[in-house]
Amino acid sequence: MIAQAVILCGGKGSRLKNLTKKIPKPLLKVNKKPFIEYQIENLSRHGIKDIILLCCYKYELFKKKYHQKKILNSKVICINEKKPLGTGGGLLILKRKLNKYFYVLNGDTIFDINYLDFEKKFQKKNLICIATTNKKGSRFGKISKSNKSINAGVYILNKKILRLFNKSFISLENDIFPKLKYKKKIQTIYYEKNKHNFLDIGIPSDFKKAQKKIIKSYIKPAVFLDRDGVINEDYGYVYKKNNFAWKKGIFNLIKFFNDINYYVFVISNQSGIGRGYYKTSDVNNLHEWVQKRLAEKGAHIDKFYFAPYFYENISFTIKDKKMRKPNTGMINLALKEWKINMKKSILIGDQENDKILAKKIKVKFFMVTKTNNLVEILRKVKKLYN
Repeated sequence: MIAQAVILCGGKGSRLKNLTKKIPKPLLKVNKKPFIEYQIENLSRHGIKDIILLCCYKYELFKKKYHQKKILNSKVICINEKKPLGTGGGLLILKRKLNKYFYVLNGDTIFDINYLDFEKKFQKKNLICIATTNKKGSRFGKISKSNKSINAGVYILNKKILRLFNKSFISLENDIFPKLKYKKKIQTIYYEKNKHNFLDIGIPSDFKKAQKKIIKSYIKPAVFLDRDGVINEDYGYVYKKNNFAWKKGIFNLIKFFNDINYYVFVISNQSGIGRGYYKTSDVNNLHEWVQKRLAEKGAHIDKFYFAPYFYENISFTIKDKKMRKPNTGMINLALKEWKINMKKSILIGDQENDKILAKKIKVKFFMVTKTNNLVEILRKVKKLYN
């Protein structure tokens, strides 16, 4: 799994005129939050642990705000180019810090795709993989004259590509891509813009539009999944990977929701913790393993919520009790931590308490049974979204 990303933040943003006189383009606020922060959070959702901001113009502002900071599950560092080196030249500065495979993204665009799907489709015989989409505008780089799709500013690079960098100022688009086409070491993967939000703040009109478009990108519907009986077979108090058996169809179900820009949350009662059968750390370790297995399939879960409450354990509070389904505590916590469109959200469970919870929060519910299994549920869900 690719766990590193470099975000190119060095440009002056001159096309934005007065907006970038004091503030570099990626730090401009879009709907009251720096644009770059949306990108960092989105990368973190997809398992990127190590994020490097490659800066130049007003580097000190990036350093003050983000250097050595942790955002969600990602650690951010800021590196100063000192002078403009193009979209590729700065990567040479990072040579010793770079993993074998890493993402490179533009700091003034966001392409809201499933990065794990992008990685899964990447063929490692290539030195670079480019995400493309359909969008009008001469300032967006075309991949070829015969292909109308544009470069969406999201790449996977093999570190070996740096062997082609023979000068300090390097443009990936003008200096490197032509060489790779000749060597047949370049890959493109197309994602339709209508299904994946593409945001650019490079010119004043697009910056203005982004104020509203960002809401669409980051207020997403969610699918809430029970764990035991939905993600895995319910053998009772499952907390070890040795007795974790995946339900048939779960990988395809989760990836489907990842691909259509839904948040995916697990909401699970885990009274085994309260009963003393296992520890919170055991559950966290299991969920970390689950994420790794999902990533291999191009899928991910945004967050696991679980309630350890057991009524005989006097250490639990009323607040702890409210976390246990069919109470709404886990849902309320998710709503505090994420921007969720509840009108389009759904809940999938295998118990009556899941059904009761879905009714309380007013979302569509699917019950997992022997006849209404995950394969059947996915078929029904696809009908809703096609």
